[in-house]
Amino acid sequence: MSASTRDLLREYYKRFGEVPPAVHEEHRDRTYRWREDLFDKQLALIDDPATFKAALCSRRAGKTYTVSRYLIEAAVKNPDGIVVYIGLTRAAAKRLMWNELKRANRLYHLGVNFNNAELIATFPNHSQVIITGANDQADVDKLRGPAYRLVAIDECQSYGPFLNELIEEVIEPALIDHKGTLLLTGTPNAACTGYFYAATTDKNFGYATHKWTIRENPHIPHATEYLERKLKQKNWDITNPIYQREWCGKWIRSMDSLVYKFDGDNLFGELPDGDWHYVLGIDLGYIDATSFSIGAYCDTDPHLYVVETPIYHKLIPSEIAEKVVALDRHYDFRHMVADTGGLGLSITEEMRQRYGLPIKAAEKRNKASYIELLNDDLRTGKIKVSKDAPVLDEWALLQWNEDRTKEDPRFENHASDATLYMWREARHFLWEELITAPLPGEPGYMEWVEQQHIQAVEDRVFGGDDDEPWWSRGVRLN
Repeated sequence: MSASTRDLLREYYKRFGEVPPAVHEEHRDRTYRWREDLFDKQLALIDDPATFKAALCSRRAGKTYTVSRYLIEAAVKNPDGIVVYIGLTRAAAKRLMWNELKRANRLYHLGVNFNNAELIATFPNHSQVIITGANDQADVDKLRGPAYRLVAIDECQSYGPFLNELIEEVIEPALIDHKGTLLLTGTPNAACTGYFYAATTDKNFGYATHKWTIRENPHIPHATEYLERKLKQKNWDITNPIYQREWCGKWIRSMDSLVYKFDGDNLFGELPDGDWHYVLGIDLGYIDATSFSIGAYCDTDPHLYVVETPIYHKLIPSEIAEKVVALDRHYDFRHMVADTGGLGLSITEEMRQRYGLPIKAAEKRNKASYIELLNDDLRTGKIKVSKDAPVLDEWALLQWNEDRTKEDPRFENHASDATLYMWREARHFLWEELITAPLPGEPGYMEWVEQQHIQAVEDRVFGGDDDEPWWSRGVRLN
């Protein structure tokens, strides 16, 4: 295609929208304007004919920008087609992609109609780009049914086992009709686990994996200088696991980077018999999830048992209160504690006044220090977690930010926070071992009697005022 013909098509598209079908089919592989803004690694990913593709990148490599242009090209090339972008949450997906699509629409004069409520971008050829999140079952259920040309799932390193279900039960069947494409993108996580890890390391998964880093992004020409300064500032060498993952895009396992040191040895199936006291921790949210954590402890067991950690989405205050009332009716909580930051204070106050729930504010100061204390309980086996608790999925992935000052915001932590609040209110550490005396005739009975006699004498001799000599107390030794 000559330059003049290309310019003519661009002007036609600018003025009248999509090229009519007869011309569209003839020039399906023409060079679109946005392709001129992509570099070789990005174009290689888009042009790869594989059905299943993955982009394993460092931070600031330009993968989200690449995905935005890929979504646009798939929509333009496929009239009446449906293209989907999935973020970890709907809010994250909107923040990362919605404004980028609007910017591209202005830059390339695409003529897109944006439905801000539904997050659906409709192109002049009646194709659609749908933006959604994957943490809300209602949003995921909306994806069932239609046939898709392209589905892009972003920040895949942050998903738990739910990603397997999403891909195998929802996405893959929806790609069959049009031989659509599935694209996974992300940065390595510290746990080196999950579907994205397998897809980018195991050839049997069948993914064509593309890799590039910030150094290969020509739009950041000072990348090398920036990384050298970061190494010096953090006192890292180039083998540092965080540097290798975040800035070199390499899978490097580092348990030290994970927030919670859970190793799988702290699981239990059923709560043992006992006179249990129950504690409830609540992490409140609406756009973010609301999570409950129920813990149990008793006077005859040294452990704290995390019984369940249910997670809910888009609960209004009255629905949260109803769930707490139902849980309290079942467990009869000794303590209830909730995050009262933001709107949490008004929600908990309503639950106190309207429903009579004695919920206290969670202590949020020195969070990192208390996380380390909880980790000590995990290391020493003082905490047992139900094998079906969703908090386990969070603990398996949740990692610190680069400065180790707080959790990495790319990972979910709602059940983790609820469990931390609950743990701080539990009293399992007050447990003392109950020593029972052997019965007469049982092995060790005479030794126990002798030890009790010796202890009684020692108490009489040495148990008084430290300044008073034992001989002044009238003690006889025979």
